[in-house]
Amino acid sequence: MKKELSLSADQHKSLQEYFFHSLTLGTGKAMLLMREHPQTDFSRQILAAALKNLAYDKQCEGSRAAYLYRLIKKSRHKDWLIKTILEKLLLKKPDDYGTDQLCELALCFYHDGILAAKDTLLERFDKSFTDGYELCGKDELLSMTGIAGLLRIAEKIGQLPEDVRSDYADRWRVDDFQKAHPAIDVYGELKKAGNTNIAIHNYLDLILAEEQRKRYRRSKITPYSIQDIEDVISEDTRFCHFWRSRVELMNEADIAHVAHRFLEEKDSIRQTKYLRFFSQTKYPFDYSAILRLAGKRKIRDSRLISNAVKALGYFKGDDIRALALKKFSSVKTPSEYLELLISNYQAGDADMLTELILRSDDFHHVHDLAYGVIAIYRANPGPDCKAPLEALYHHMNCSIHRLDLVEMLEENDVLSDEILKEMAFDSEERIRAISRRINKAKKQAVS
Repeated sequence: MKKELSLSADQHKSLQEYFFHSLTLGTGKAMLLMREHPQTDFSRQILAAALKNLAYDKQCEGSRAAYLYRLIKKSRHKDWLIKTILEKLLLKKPDDYGTDQLCELALCFYHDGILAAKDTLLERFDKSFTDGYELCGKDELLSMTGIAGLLRIAEKIGQLPEDVRSDYADRWRVDDFQKAHPAIDVYGELKKAGNTNIAIHNYLDLILAEEQRKRYRRSKITPYSIQDIEDVISEDTRFCHFWRSRVELMNEADIAHVAHRFLEEKDSIRQTKYLRFFSQTKYPFDYSAILRLAGKRKIRDSRLISNAVKALGYFKGDDIRALALKKFSSVKTPSEYLELLISNYQAGDADMLTELILRSDDFHHVHDLAYGVIAIYRANPGPDCKAPLEALYHHMNCSIHRLDLVEMLEENDVLSDEILKEMAFDSEERIRAISRRINKAKKQAVS
């Protein structure tokens, strides 16, 4: 192993900042930096990422506990990190997603033989609903203590006032636990405990009042009728949605009829809804009316403009491309106009798209750009996608879209060795799986 040269304080600080940027994104670069720079202490950065879930969409992406624990185990201060994280779990924390991540880390510790994590989780769970502490750690409690944990959860929720208790009905969790433990009569155990414990009895009544989760059966898909479209557009709301699967089954005459209705419409809210429809299927007439709406000044008509742009995504035209270039040069983060390039992309546009990404100064802006850039390169595949997709990879903290990026880089045969190495330690399991598949194929090709 090559000995690392002594680094200055500024160099250590720079590495720590780079490391935390990787943690924020959720990429595997953090692990590689830790391996390459064993003299640099990254423990403070790991702790900060452990206390706050840094994912873009925390609800969809979930916790990064497993990702962080791999780093904790490699840290120079593993014991300090584990001790501090468990101490922080006991504190009141307004960030539910951060608390959930701490609970999952405690479970990681427990499964790795750190039994104190169980005591800490139980202590934190018992604080739930007292002095502003939120309920947390239910799934981790079940994993650690089984049916005893379920009875503890039942008692905690069953002690709540009846009008509050209903917010915590979770029959699905009990049913899932029963499915995972067929040897236990879960409802029988709840009933038996409820005979002597009124709180558990209350909880059992609460979940039995819920319907069991039914298996979803997909109904036959039918086309929208003209009246169906009008009913959606006439709803007393500024929002509407059309299912592409139903739109695709409509005949040309009905789609043309909807287009005529759009041309006759003067109300901007209803125009917006018609354009929402034409984001799901190509507008059958000349697009000039839609282009005029897409070119409006973005003041109060942002949704109208956005849907007009989506409708124009089906069309190729010099005037559409001209509007896109105008907006790209005059708007700092012109994410809503990117789809104008779907059918109007030209060689050399990769440089322009990369510049748009690099001039965006926060994760929300970069994430907004990701939708359009991904749509552009799905419609216009080729090796020139490399620079824009890599720019998104290095500046976006959404693992869901990062999965799209690495898949597209591989499909276009421009996935770099650098990113492939990082993918093995990514926060997203599906990205790690792609890494394993590619590396396995490479080994087989050599042998």
